[in-house]
Amino acid sequence: MDADSTRLKRTIEDLLKHQSNDERLRDHLEGIRRDLALPGLTWFWGPELYRRNRVVFREFILAHFSDTERAGAWQWRRTPWKRYADRLQSWLEEARRNRDVMLVRRLLRWKFAKEPWGIDDDAWCRELRQCYQAAKTPATEGIVLDEFDDWFQLDEATALALYSTNRACSKFLLKHLPTRYSFWGHEKREPWRQIIDAALDAGDEELAFALYRRQIDVAEWQRDIEKLAGKISDADRLNDELAKRHPEGWGLKLGDGILSLLRRCGRDVLPYVRSKLESIVGGWYASEPEPFLAMARERGWWDLWAAVVRTTSNPKVFNVEVARVLDDVQLRDDQRVERLRALAGVSQEWNWSGIGFARVHSLEDRLAVLLYQRYPKLVRGPFKPNIVPTWWQGGPELLKAAQAAADDELVDLLASRYVTRVGYGFGGEQHNLGIAQDLAVAFQTMRERDESLFARRAANILTQVPAFSIFHYDQLLRTNGLARLLFVRSFPAYLSVPDAVRDLIEGSEVHVQMLAYRVLAQDDERARKIAVESMEILLGTLLRPLHRKTRLAAFGALANAATSDCATATKILRRARDAMRLPDKKYPKEQLVGLIGQILHAWPDLRGPRERPVIYGLQEAMT
Repeated sequence: MDADSTRLKRTIEDLLKHQSNDERLRDHLEGIRRDLALPGLTWFWGPELYRRNRVVFREFILAHFSDTERAGAWQWRRTPWKRYADRLQSWLEEARRNRDVMLVRRLLRWKFAKEPWGIDDDAWCRELRQCYQAAKTPATEGIVLDEFDDWFQLDEATALALYSTNRACSKFLLKHLPTRYSFWGHEKREPWRQIIDAALDAGDEELAFALYRRQIDVAEWQRDIEKLAGKISDADRLNDELAKRHPEGWGLKLGDGILSLLRRCGRDVLPYVRSKLESIVGGWYASEPEPFLAMARERGWWDLWAAVVRTTSNPKVFNVEVARVLDDVQLRDDQRVERLRALAGVSQEWNWSGIGFARVHSLEDRLAVLLYQRYPKLVRGPFKPNIVPTWWQGGPELLKAAQAAADDELVDLLASRYVTRVGYGFGGEQHNLGIAQDLAVAFQTMRERDESLFARRAANILTQVPAFSIFHYDQLLRTNGLARLLFVRSFPAYLSVPDAVRDLIEGSEVHVQMLAYRVLAQDDERARKIAVESMEILLGTLLRPLHRKTRLAAFGALANAATSDCATATKILRRARDAMRLPDKKYPKEQLVGLIGQILHAWPDLRGPRERPVIYGLQEAMT
């Protein structure tokens, strides 16, 4: 140990010897928790504190637990388990007796650590096998699996021993299978035949096929599915058996096997192929989609063709196939439209609780213009997700074509994406910001000429802005001319069209809603009238979850509406008082009190007995 560790060890020894109160001892230890030598002495103070009072000291132990020690200034090395084996092994056994699984895992990880990092899988598996076979009941077997549930890889012998002892360990086996990446080339997948056979003999097809899918080599899988195709004539059963055996993992080139299957069985296996296309032609290291597209075009399988184009992660394939359909002179017009519709829209979706992602192939600007000239309804309809500008690709030529055709609907759709583009000083974004500035000039000219037309068009643009698409609002206003015009420089113009303001209130993007509230907060009779007409929506802002800035803007609109008549003020006051009782600590209660005060100042008759001013000494003066 170095001098700092020796000094700290002596300090901890004194504390352990002379401080009998555990809570006070813990307070003293918290005072030295920032000492860099403390984690390296876990082997010393950890067993002592845990043995003394594990309830009081457990959080401190877990917070400062470490299997490394200082080897110099800002240098660390693993603390050898063998050096302090007696102390640490007794600590491990005590933690096991107390069913302290989290601490047991850390101690086991220390015991079987290897340099410079990681776990000695062979030693770990030997210990796991020994402990699992020594367990006397299913409950203790489950505890052993929980203790050894760490970042390691099983070997086949250990897995077979566990499964032979109790087949209930299936999930544990699958969780700790060796990982193989075929795109590294030198790691061949090798299935655990003994366990697969044991699982099949026990009727455990779920584990057997799960192991098969995770471990089977691609060449062997191809031979297996060819045998299945030769033996099974029923299409439904064949698709089910193929799905059971479909390989899982990264870097698997499955294209040759699937193409061979399609040539042999034709459309009979399309349900299986369609369900597994993501793992076949999607992803980073998937099979090339062109052989599948060629076969689909040759045999007229246009459903498979469209599915491959939409599934592949390469947007160039999407653009090539759209161009091919547009250039095919042998197609009737209705056939061309049908095939284009099959390619349009969202390609894939991933949805979880509270969040979702969608993959959309962007159509090149040149192809978008060509498609718009021939089939404008497709561009405004099914192809809408594919033609809107993105962060990495704009659509200046399509915008010019829409402006030339006086297609306000399409122009507003494109503008709803340009209005969200933020400048961060990179070269690639200047093109989109330049288009946004041109749109700003055009819409400002429109505002000067006809405020009502501008208000309707601006509301149409802003209500098409997707939710959560604006992240850096201040930076957006500084760099995007169209955003400045629509969000901060046109408040009076919106009041010329009440329906436009109401549409903004119901916009999906929170900054659009905040714009509507700020418009309604203007000192203008039109703003007060629209606010009163929109009272049902505005009252909801007092109680529903909102961002702080948005809620404050809504307070301004409510205060403006409250000045119109006493009935409206009464409704707002009642709801504001209800909001005062909300337990939300982040709610701007001070500003809410200000809103209530404004209403009571404007309408004194609404004051309660405790809200009326008291003038002390008034009665004596009158007498």
